[in-house]
Amino acid sequence: METKSIFEMTDSELQQTLGSAAETIRKRAWDKVGCISYYDADICPGIDYIVREYRDRKELIRLNEAGGSELIRTL
Repeated sequence: METKSIFEMTDSELQQTLGSAAETIRKRAWDKVGCISYYDADICPGIDYIVREYRDRKELIRLNEAGGSELIRTL
């Protein structure tokens, strides 16, 4: 069985793989930068979308070719 890279895992797969370490990593990221960003194939309609997760909410974000981003909706 081939192992997925952590960068290819969904949030739930990452949590299952890393267990409580994932929560510790998430909390440290929130403390440093306020949010974490990741791709989730179950939520993102294309590869130009990401999820930004804050302590109190998740947002669906669309990335543009100029390097900017646009809030699509709060999840």
